[in-house]
Amino acid sequence: MADSYLSIAAIAKDEFMIERMNACVTQQVHLGNAPLVANDQANRPDTFAAQAWVDRNRYLWAASPDWGSAWDSALASGNEAPGKDSSVITDGMILATVQSLTNPPSSPEE
Repeated sequence: MADSYLSIAAIAKDEFMIERMNACVTQQVHLGNAPLVANDQANRPDTFAAQAWVDRNRYLWAASPDWGSAWDSALASGNEAPGKDSSVITDGMILATVQSLTNPPSSPEE
């Protein structure tokens, strides 16, 4: 079953998830691994570009596969702050999403 829209919306506005995404995207921009973010905000500091990207795309990253079901499962087990719990949506899940969304698609020749 697909993740619920309510779960996606909750993830997208969770302050801890937003801060974790800000940290990941900022790191990836700094490392040169997020060209779509770095190129999106010409002549602005990388940190601003990363935070702006996270904010503009929050429903997109929150809709990552299985994030909603992980969120719902955590809430059902009594976890009141799933965005703060890195065992619910792991740093690896966040990194995979950021890398997927912030790199240009491969050309057919590659």
